[in-house]
Amino acid sequence: MTREQISDFCVTALANILRISTDRVDTGTKFNRLGLDSAMLVYLMMELEEKLDIEMSTDDFYDHPTVEALSRFLADKRAIRPAA
Repeated sequence: MTREQISDFCVTALANILRISTDRVDTGTKFNRLGLDSAMLVYLMMELEEKLDIEMSTDDFYDHPTVEALSRFLADKRAIRPAA
């Protein structure tokens, strides 16, 4: 999955969680400014883990607080993970 595909998935998942349209999700806006609370963050993390087949921690969202930053991080993480 490319960074762009990961970003698109994040935007769609965030829109569903926040119950807003995808065009209202600004990929450069911090998650907390979008209205994501801790429970929603955990749900998003679970969605991403399942979709990307990776393990994440909530710290990943604090270290990479926007869709843009998180997508880059996740694309890099997937690229360097060992083959199964």
